[in-house]
Order: sequence, then C-alpha cells, then structure tokens
Amino acid sequence: MRKVFLTVLMFALAVSSAGAFDQNIAIDDALSKVLTSAAKIKNAKVISIVPFEYGPGLTVKSVEDKIVLKLAKTGNFKVMDKRSLEALLTEQKLSLTGLTEQTNISKIGQLLNADSLLFGRVTLSNETLIISVNMKDVATGAVVWADEFTGEDLNKVTFGPGIRSGFFNGSVKYLLNDTLSSPITLPGGFAENQFFFAFTFSFEQRLQSIKAVSFSLDGIFYRGFFQPDPVIAPKTTIGGNDYTFSATANYTDLKLQLCALVRLHLGYMFDWNSDVLVIYFGPGLDANYMLADAKYRLTQTSGAGAYDSGDINYKKDIGQVLAFGGMTFRVGVELKLSANLSVFMEAFYIPEFTVSMPDVSTRILPKVTIGQGNSTYGLGIRYVIF
Repeated sequence: MRKVFLTVLMFALAVSSAGAFDQNIAIDDALSKVLTSAAKIKNAKVISIVPFEYGPGLTVKSVEDKIVLKLAKTGNFKVMDKRSLEALLTEQKLSLTGLTEQTNISKIGQLLNADSLLFGRVTLSNETLIISVNMKDVATGAVVWADEFTGEDLNKVTFGPGIRSGFFNGSVKYLLNDTLSSPITLPGGFAENQFFFAFTFSFEQRLQSIKAVSFSLDGIFYRGFFQPDPVIAPKTTIGGNDYTFSATANYTDLKLQLCALVRLHLGYMFDWNSDVLVIYFGPGLDANYMLADAKYRLTQTSGAGAYDSGDINYKKDIGQVLAFGGMTFRVGVELKLSANLSVFMEAFYIPEFTVSMPDVSTRILPKVTIGQGNSTYGLGIRYVIF
C-alpha cells in the first residue's frame, strides 16, 4: 500500500512540475518586446525607476531590474534603478503611495536630477504574465511612454487529447479460382469519402529560444468504416467454367498513426501579440488493423462438374490482420479559441496498402485496399489538460 501511495505521489509531483508556470521565463518573454517599444520614448534622458506593483500569485519581483538593463542597452538614456529612489524616499520621509501626485513627482525628479519617472504593474492572468509601464515627465506630469507587454512560459510540455472526424478512401477486389486454373480478379467496388471518427492525443514542446516554433508528437487512433456496393456477377468465367459470384461486405480500418510535427505560431512570427493561428506539418508512421463482416457465395452455372459454396458468412476479429502502412505526412491549420481549447482542419497522406482476407474459402480471396487516392482530411478539436 505504501508503494502505491509513493508511486501516486511521485506521479502527481511530476505532473504538477510539468504544468508549473515558470514566471522567470514568462517575464523574459514579455520583456523581449521592450527594446522595440522604447524607441517611441521622446524627450527623456534621465529615467528613475519606481518600484513596481505586483498582483497576487507572483513570486518573482525583479521586473524593474530587468527593465533597467533593457533601457540602458539602448544607449539613449541614463537609467537609475529603484534603490536610488527608495533611498531618497527614506531620506525625504515620503511614501510610494504619494508618488503619483505631481508635486511629489517634480520634487523627486529635481532631487534625483531625473526628467522622467517610470511606474509599472505586473499581473498574472491564467498562464499569461502582463507588464504595464507608464513613464511620466517630472516637470509636466505628461505621459512620455506607456505600453503593455505580455509573456508566456514557452519552455514547457503540454498534453492535449481531442477528437477528429473526416473522410478516407478504399477499395476491394476479389480473387476467384476453380482450383484448376489461375485466379481471376473481380472488381468489388470503391469506397470514396468514407467517414471516420478518431481519438487523438498530442505532446507539444514549446521552446523559449524559438518562440515562433514548437514541436509535437501527435497520434491518431481512428475507426474508419466503408461499405462497397454489393457485387452480383452472374457470368464469371474461370477456366472453362461459368460461375455466379455475389458479395456483400462491410470493412473497418482501425488505424494508429504517429506524426512528428513542426508547429509555426503565426502570432509570434508576425508580432500579432496573440497565438490564435498555428500551422503544422510533418512526417509520421501508419499502422492498421483490418476487420471484415461479409457474406460471399460462388456457384457454378455451366461447364464440367458442379460447385456451390453456399452462403459463406465471414468475420475477422480485431488483431487477426495487421498491416504496416508506411510513411505518412500531415498538414493542418489550428485555430486557438482559448489557452486550452482549439479547433483544427487538416489533410494527411495515407500510404496505400492491401490486406488479404485469408481462409474465406479455397476459391474466394478478398483483397482490401486502404489509402486509394492517398488523401484523408477532416476537422477536430483539442483540449490541453496541462
């Protein structure tokens, strides 16, 4: 019992660690936009940083220090950190709460020889960190610079199950023989745009160093069902004999497909300040179980001898036939409705393969082909758990 408890505890800690929000990374992500925005600052040469306000849930409280370094890198300003201001406030017996009043702003500016004061607030909204900055001219109180920067913890792994539905193609042929000659091939019908329903899962790795790109391993387990038209061939010649062949069949493809995907986050690529649209593509592997539920009959109508197979009710249970389809390729577009919920539209290549259904009869051999046309497409939804 103790081992079970320890195992559950370790798993819970691993999950919470994987899902933990790294505030340092989110801050760095938000501040990566500061240099571009700081180019808008006019008429400010000496800037004093006021200690920022921090909302609930924040454990890292060093944003001001990082902004000092960012602004100093521009070479356009002399920037004094918050310690200079804190020391002056203590000396002048002033408080931070009264700093927003213009009289105090002017007084502090004169004592520090600063022409601008920078105020800021840091808050958390779900898994987004928000830094709001507001710079005021000490002489006039006018706003010199104001902006808001958002950042995410990009260096993380997410897990997202979901569902898919869509279409696929297939066909069936029958190889018939009369035990005296080579088999003949009888077309059994096509199955274009047949519906499938799928469960999907994915692991996604976001990278801090390449914000516009992430990588994921995406899996599909789907049940695809198709029913070719019934076959009635009243005069089928095999060797020197004529036969009547009839078949009605349902076929099911149980597919497992794994793809390694590159995901391009357009919001980061084009600076939309949003991760709404993601394009993804990549190769993968495809494996299939084939099932069949059918009724066949082969009856001799002319020639030497007589033969009637009677109705052959044929079933294949799961696991009796396994086919490895080979390489596949997927491309899709994902629309993120929220931080956790997204919808996607995609197409993927199915490698064509043929599966023989043996032991139906010594004279009847169905061959089912999946991937004819080599395209599958569909819609889906995904919900990220952590």
